[in-house]
Amino acid sequence: MRAKKLIILYAVVLFLVVFAVTFNCVCSIARFDVTFEVSSMGQQAKAVQEKLEKEYGGKSYLFFSEEDVQNVVLELGGGYLEVKNFSKTFPNVIHAEVREKYEELSLKLGDKYYAVDKENTVLAVNDTAVNNVAGSNVAVYGIAFAVPEVGDTLTVAAEDEAAFAAVRSAYKKMDEMLGGARANVSAMRFSREFEGLEYGGTDLYIEMREGVCVWIPDPLENAEDKIGKAMDMYLSLSDAQRMYGYIAFTGDAADYNAEKPPFTVEEA
Repeated sequence: MRAKKLIILYAVVLFLVVFAVTFNCVCSIARFDVTFEVSSMGQQAKAVQEKLEKEYGGKSYLFFSEEDVQNVVLELGGGYLEVKNFSKTFPNVIHAEVREKYEELSLKLGDKYYAVDKENTVLAVNDTAVNNVAGSNVAVYGIAFAVPEVGDTLTVAAEDEAAFAAVRSAYKKMDEMLGGARANVSAMRFSREFEGLEYGGTDLYIEMREGVCVWIPDPLENAEDKIGKAMDMYLSLSDAQRMYGYIAFTGDAADYNAEKPPFTVEEA
């Protein structure tokens, strides 16, 4: 009787071992189906794909998680790649979407420029407003924020939240109208004091790369509408006119003035 029980026990153990081995073989990762949305990070995307296949190919499907992909992306993407979607197809295929983050604005605090993407994630800290690919980002002055680390979400001071929202709104409108704001816009500065004229309130000053400047009074109200009118005027200027002067509002209309702007955009 005892021998019979031992035989049954051995049979059960053997079955479990065979089942575990078979299941592990069937449920080993066979393919990483990763879609990359990148433009300047092609080499890093290739490295991510290769590392996933090398380190996790043939490993357990059941115990592989999104965190594993995120760790590889973070290591090889330098903060400029992120996992957008993740899923698994039983029994052995891993799916993921990885996209590139793009610098948009560089906010100055002290002597450093903090480059952020459209979600306000800090991607880099530099001595200038340089873009990680080429050229420079739109420099932003006059916004207070807590000193962040790379990878943090920018936390704007409470008193400047509305101001930064106006800056963001203005940038978005210019981006739409100009087919990419970074190619035309050099810097933006939010101010609570208008320099040189009798005016009370808040202002947004914008410097275009050709040289002409834009003055948006009361940017906390109808920022997109005012930017739209200012950009219509900018687009109507000749190449020569875009090199000097400024665009300002008279009543509800944007007008061009060929004189030197009575304000400065770049922070002193």
